Amino acid sequence: MVLKTVEYPQGRQVVLIANDITYKAGSFGTREDVVFKLASEYARQHRIPRLYVAANSGARIGLAEKVKKAFKVAFKDPSKPENGFNFIYLTKEDYA
Repeated sequence: MVLKTVEYPQGRQVVLIANDITYKAGSFGTREDVVFKLASEYARQHRIPRLYVAANSGARIGLAEKVKKAFKVAFKDPSKPENGFNFIYLTKEDYA
C-alpha cells in the first residue's frame, strides 16, 4: 500500500494490518496471528513502516474448554472485577 503524507507527498510504501469489526467482532484467532506475524516480518525485512489499525473485541482463544479454564485473571481489585485486570496468567501447575 502507498500512503501519501505531508512528509512523503510522493507516497511511501507501508504494510497495513487491520481487523474487520464485521467479522467475528474483529477478534484475532490463530490464523490471523500467523498473518500478522508474516506481515510484520515482511515489513522488517524490507524496512518499511507497519501500521496496525485495531477495531476489535480482543483475542479469540479457540482452545479446548479444559485449557480455557486454566487461565487465571489478576484483577486490580478482586472484590470488584468490574474495575478491570492487570494481566491473565497460568501457573507452573497449569502446564503439567
